[in-house]
Amino acid sequence: MRLRILVLPLAAVMISGMVWHKLQQDHDRTPVTTNGQTSRMQAPPIEAIDAENSITRLKSFLGRHNLLVVFFDGEAGAGADKTLQHLKQHSAELKAADYHVIAVSSALPQQNRKTDFPPLFHLLTDPEPIWKVHREWGSGTFDEEAGAPRQAVFHIDRAGNVAGISEPLPLDNPDQFIDELLGLKHEPH
Repeated sequence: MRLRILVLPLAAVMISGMVWHKLQQDHDRTPVTTNGQTSRMQAPPIEAIDAENSITRLKSFLGRHNLLVVFFDGEAGAGADKTLQHLKQHSAELKAADYHVIAVSSALPQQNRKTDFPPLFHLLTDPEPIWKVHREWGSGTFDEEAGAPRQAVFHIDRAGNVAGISEPLPLDNPDQFIDELLGLKHEPH
């Protein structure tokens, strides 16, 4: 009986030690590639106001759709973003492949309402100067030194995984990736 009493505190100490050790490790931010596969991690949360002033959450899409997350320049607007226009041009193919697009910027909901994107596009507002969503997604979407957002595109699978280890890694060539994903012939712009 006395042995059982000692086992629980000992197990708690061991688990705490392992957690502490894991948290203290310095993680390399470069993706690990094995057998042509890039490491994947759980995508950070997204919770922001859409063009209709409703809260949109990333988790409501997980398990239901594949996603492309586009961080675009809010000052220029969604209509000026080349990647969003490329995706809009191929919205039928996206719909057939069961993809939704979550587009994030500092553009206000009323500015996003003025666009003519199909329903599978969800334009979200990440207000400045907070840029909460940008900051949660890491250095690929926010330059801490300059205090400014960056443009980036990410692919999230149905399970909610994105390329990366300690933070998501944006796609190197989004238009080429999109064309390959949808089975289109890639023509550089």
